[in-house]
Amino acid sequence: AEAILRAAKGADKTFIGEVNVFDIYAGQGIEEGKKSVAITARLEPTDATLTDPEIEAIAAKIVAAVAKATGAVLRG
Repeated sequence: AEAILRAAKGADKTFIGEVNVFDIYAGQGIEEGKKSVAITARLEPTDATLTDPEIEAIAAKIVAAVAKATGAVLRG
């Protein structure tokens, strides 16, 4: 989980503030030997409110950074 948090926080240092794990699940619906780790990321813009497309772009950066750093995949 620590590697996930580091990767998520480093995805966009301009806007991403605090990143936390809020759930870890292993069991039915999750492949044997794997875990589902859910995180929250607080966005902290300094000069303007972010638009929905900007928020979606930052979320995509987080997913890509975590996948690259850990091999994780987004559960859908």
